[in-house]
Amino acid sequence: MNKNMNKLAAVALTLMTAATANAGKGGSADLIKQAVASGSQDAIIAEVERTEGLMCEECIQTVTNLTEDNRFAVREVAAWWFGKRPQLAHLMAEQMNEDLKGDALHVRNAADFLGAIKELKSLPNLRTAMASGNLNSDAKLALVRAAGYMAHVGGNPILEAGMVDADPSVRTLAIDAWRDVIHQTGSVTVIENRLTDSDATVRAHAATVAGAVHDLGSRVQLENLVVNDSDSTVRRNAAYALGKLGAVESRDALTKASADKSGLVKNVAKAALASLK
Repeated sequence: MNKNMNKLAAVALTLMTAATANAGKGGSADLIKQAVASGSQDAIIAEVERTEGLMCEECIQTVTNLTEDNRFAVREVAAWWFGKRPQLAHLMAEQMNEDLKGDALHVRNAADFLGAIKELKSLPNLRTAMASGNLNSDAKLALVRAAGYMAHVGGNPILEAGMVDADPSVRTLAIDAWRDVIHQTGSVTVIENRLTDSDATVRAHAATVAGAVHDLGSRVQLENLVVNDSDSTVRRNAAYALGKLGAVESRDALTKASADKSGLVKNVAKAALASLK
């Protein structure tokens, strides 16, 4: 990570010369260091944000170190800080793309940085990292999160791999990220396949997305879920999705669901019934 520090410092000096009148928002390198020493996540985030507009050469090393913090929120604000300084962010992105070839920890940190600054040019490297097969759940979550932040169809292979991962938290995040891809052209079959997932949270999220993208091909599966699934959240989300689809064929299933033992399922099913064509 320190390979680019001399280059970063040189760029920072150039920026400081061009913008010495910009005094930031009262933050300083010393205050960031104090916050880091305190160990408080909230304090670190607050102090980094206060230097949003400050040309601060001394801040570079401290904020660079934060891109390797164990807390996602801290890594995210560090990436945000660099994102406010495009030239520095570009240099950091060069190193982060190299780090994607490293171990799971390096991949996690690099993916979170590249995703936060929406470095679309890194998508091929992110895809390669996801396919490497040597990652833990944290690294895969970071790769899926990065693809989600970028919301580009080029991230679909990452999301599709995430949807069949052994970790349900990775599958869930991938489902949500797939929904938010701009001009999504991927096959909705990847979502339909998760309606029968072994994990209730995954099924619930898949049901919501099936409804959100108006996937009529999922109707029969959703009708089965709304009546038979053992999890009330899944049944509720299936009722919501069927309401979004608005198919009259779902009337019988939603009528049954409107008498569900769960008040949430019952109310959503009734609302969905009222929306049928």
